Amino acid sequence: MIARPANGDTAGNLLTIDDVIPAPGLCEVDTIELALPLDEAWEVVRHADLADSALIRGLFALRTLPSRIGRRAHDPFTVRIDDLVSTAAHPGFGVLVDDRPREVVVGAIGKVWQADIEFVHVADAATYRAFAEPGFARVAWALRLTRLGPDTTQLDFELRVDATDAEAWQRFRHYFRVIGPASRFIRHRLLSELARRHGTERAEHAQHLPGDELLPDAADQLTHGITIGATPAQIWPWLVQMGCRRGGFYSIDLFDNAGRRSAREIHPELQQIRVGDIVAATPDGDDGFEVLRAEPNQVLVLGGLYDPDAAEQLRFSDERPERYWQVTWAFVLHPRADGTTRLVVRARAAHDPSKRFHARWIRPVHHLMQRAQLRNLAARAEGSAGNDDWRDVATGVGGAAVIAAALFTPFLRPARSHWGVDAATAEGVLPGDDLVAEPRWQWTHGIEIDAPADAVWPWVAQIGADRAGFYSYQWLENIPGCDVRNAETIHDEWAAKSGDGLLLHPKMPALPIVHVEPGRCLVAHAAPATGADRGHGPWADASWMFLVEPLGDERCRVISRYRVATSDDFRTRLQFGPVLLEPIGFAMDRRMLLGIKERAERANAPR
Repeated sequence: MIARPANGDTAGNLLTIDDVIPAPGLCEVDTIELALPLDEAWEVVRHADLADSALIRGLFALRTLPSRIGRRAHDPFTVRIDDLVSTAAHPGFGVLVDDRPREVVVGAIGKVWQADIEFVHVADAATYRAFAEPGFARVAWALRLTRLGPDTTQLDFELRVDATDAEAWQRFRHYFRVIGPASRFIRHRLLSELARRHGTERAEHAQHLPGDELLPDAADQLTHGITIGATPAQIWPWLVQMGCRRGGFYSIDLFDNAGRRSAREIHPELQQIRVGDIVAATPDGDDGFEVLRAEPNQVLVLGGLYDPDAAEQLRFSDERPERYWQVTWAFVLHPRADGTTRLVVRARAAHDPSKRFHARWIRPVHHLMQRAQLRNLAARAEGSAGNDDWRDVATGVGGAAVIAAALFTPFLRPARSHWGVDAATAEGVLPGDDLVAEPRWQWTHGIEIDAPADAVWPWVAQIGADRAGFYSYQWLENIPGCDVRNAETIHDEWAAKSGDGLLLHPKMPALPIVHVEPGRCLVAHAAPATGADRGHGPWADASWMFLVEPLGDERCRVISRYRVATSDDFRTRLQFGPVLLEPIGFAMDRRMLLGIKERAERANAPR
């Protein structure tokens, strides 16, 4: 065990988990806040029993059962750092770093994938780091405390793992695929128990928040909070655009947004909100949350007064009917000196006696939904939300099925080649045709959109892997590393210009955009290398054209045409020919046109 010297000289000492396992193969961090001064938080974390839960004790006991079988006496099972001692006779987890009141690191070396783990005893952190015998994993976890204020402390629980050789790492990876979910569950339960007893939410629940005065006789109250790595000004736009038929609620969309994905971008057209507005709570109907207070970057309070007998929403300030349900939902932003923000959310409800059962069952539902909302909201504001979620995977699987169906039905290729347009349009001359005058094959796809051409064009003009994506099967595009996220809004700075490139994949050269007629068409052309002799050697010549045609003041049609000519060698014809490329192109291009239609019509719909 190594502690920080009294004089603060850290030279030659291993004092953090960074020194114990400097280059981990696995690193996972979970964070909570404690409503305790730093020294008190240290006493709780360093010396208290962290497994104050029968479930956690049971899970730990189950994992260590093989090593405990055969022992006649069993000590009461605890998760107390003071009890973690490794000796030559009984090797296992031991304290490696004890830096009061900042960090304690616990570690072990062993073959953790075995039912009865074979541990190796190490005397100190330096020995731990230097251990290199093949066939072992090094596992360490740190509890790190950071002072946020006089009575607030941040606790980071960081897990790190590496191995002494490649074979041991592979064994650990296979093991962690199975045990990882249980490991994360235990860590989250440990932290949840600490948060329940000492978390900032417990203290915040007793504090007065803006909006409380609007419902002074509330019978029920739930308070949740999260610290977000963003400023209030960065978080506020996400709050303002909440609501069904708006940006969603960032919670479990299947339950509160009719399955439609909550926004993953800030939508400029949804940034205007005023006191008295109604934020829709359901996909259909006009009832929802009334805006009661809106102070930019500080406070947003929503609420509602509902008459269940008349099945209608009243103004919040109206007289309560005999049977009623009245709520407030407050979002309060507290900026911090380190650039983060504490977002505290409080729901309060008042109701007549007949609604007591409703209030009882709605509490756990609200808790579940509110937790999900805060996690997802934080990920969006911090920019850490992943590109693909379960919807992208599900639609991608459907897209793969379309590709497979097209691959095994080459006899339907002529029909697919003009999906969405008639044969005359498919055979007609369109802009860019002269670039590939004699194509070996082509497609011409189209779709009609209930929006004016000038409103649809910006969606077309920003297509590209490095810009708005392709509005298609995003998950399928990301499997080979395209790293796209299909845009939900128009970004004027992404509009294509002649001379730009249309990027299909980060590792492929962009298709030169050779012609742009703003509001009407865009043509990209990948020509053979300059000076190439088409009579000798492999070559390919391809063009991709997008055309927006008005069909009246409020309707238009988007046409996508792809043309390709190639040399006669087998490899080039296989790579650029219709056998493989047409099924993929049909599925992706069709979905792209549908994606443009969905976005343009949604943006053009009256709100």
